[in-house]
Amino acid sequence: MTTTASAGSDDEPVDWSRFDSDAHRAAQNSCRHFIHCAVDGTTRRAVSQMLGYARTVSDGNAIAVTLAQLTGPCTLAPAPPAAEGSPRPADAKGQTPL
Repeated sequence: MTTTASAGSDDEPVDWSRFDSDAHRAAQNSCRHFIHCAVDGTTRRAVSQMLGYARTVSDGNAIAVTLAQLTGPCTLAPAPPAAEGSPRPADAKGQTPL
């Protein structure tokens, strides 16, 4: 499912489902860093929205923390985009981003 990025961004479409593979969910669950990495689609979307809000209110501390979450050592590259019109990947298990 393609949605728009958080407030404060250039409103580029973001395909959060590309972060919802089994590998992404496993990496999210096994992250033990002090500042938890945002790896899976649901978490990345929530952190992106927090980053947009932090930029809006000029909260420098929150900007630093959310950027650390989005670029942490546990992060994985998104899965390749599915071909247009093809069904969702089998590993998506019917989940849709919030």
